Amino acid sequence: MLAGVIGAIWWWQHTGEWTRALQVMISVFVVSCPCALGVAAPLADDIAASRAEGHGVFVRTLGLWKKLTRLRQVVFDKTGTLTLENPVLVNPESLAALDDTSRQALRHLTSGNLHPVSRSLFDALGGTPDRLLDVEVIEEAGHGLRFEHQGSTWAISRPKDQSADAIFTRDGAEVAAFRFHDALRGESGDEVRALARRGLRVSILSGDREAKVSDIAAQLGLARDQWHYSLTPDEKAAWISSHDPQGTLYIGDGANDSLAFDAASCAGSPVTGRSFLEHKADFYFLGHSMRFMSSLLDIAATHRLAVSSVFAFSVTYNIVTAIMGLMGHLSPLLAAILMPLSSVCTLSLVALIFRGSARTVQNSASRGAPRAIQCASIEPA
Repeated sequence: MLAGVIGAIWWWQHTGEWTRALQVMISVFVVSCPCALGVAAPLADDIAASRAEGHGVFVRTLGLWKKLTRLRQVVFDKTGTLTLENPVLVNPESLAALDDTSRQALRHLTSGNLHPVSRSLFDALGGTPDRLLDVEVIEEAGHGLRFEHQGSTWAISRPKDQSADAIFTRDGAEVAAFRFHDALRGESGDEVRALARRGLRVSILSGDREAKVSDIAAQLGLARDQWHYSLTPDEKAAWISSHDPQGTLYIGDGANDSLAFDAASCAGSPVTGRSFLEHKADFYFLGHSMRFMSSLLDIAATHRLAVSSVFAFSVTYNIVTAIMGLMGHLSPLLAAILMPLSSVCTLSLVALIFRGSARTVQNSASRGAPRAIQCASIEPA
């Protein structure tokens, strides 16, 4: 607008023709087009989100794509994230030895709790659920569960000596100790190696005991300084805050990951149906596989290329056409024709870039490269 007004003043002062000056000003106003901001960039967002859904990933925040192109490290929680949703109880005899009172207390502690260990214990108890007690269960994220009933304090927590994964106590005395086996999500190892090839550092932050985290890290080929164990929620958040938080993607699934979500630049969560973090994450994903990660980063790179290209085209178009208008080479009619044509060009440019990236993926797949699972769309709860 400033250029158009200045141009009109210049032409009026040098020619004395107000009609000519008005023509220059109107031409500049009409031919200028912020289509890269108003149309093309949102189209790139929509296409990228649609591509992600094809890989079982659902985008919640529009700023995700920009964040993914700035990543320098990916940090994983272990239980329920790198591993499958529920760990397997390896000593079920510890449950069979419980009396009725202890079973009822344990069921009350684990009922409705979202932690994978609680879900695994609740499922392992089996049978018809007993009537739950009319007392509140207190959860300390990263530490355990407890409640008081008839003068006794029942609790599930992590043992200090790491002899088990969880202990069930009454008034501080051990009633049972539970051990669990973790199984990696599909293709976790391949994806960790793929992230490393992209120059990204991969780390594990877990609240689990050393032996369990060490075993998973060994399966993933991680060095000792890339995994950490027995961390509280505050310690996870503090670690991220001190290790390049603006370049960090954190992926977790439990309440003990909430503070880490806040500390990291962007965050993702698997959909478990019983978690709340997918409503706090930048994206959430379906299925029992981690092989969507490479596809998601590829989509982010394509999105960046598309947005950069339409901005470059838009800037060039506006500079060239504005100069032509200021020089008096554009009529208002020609300007009115060029403006919508520029919008068509930017939209076509976005579509062509994403189509080209899709063909590249298809060609890679035809040569035997692994592709991500195609997941059906879901309706939000």
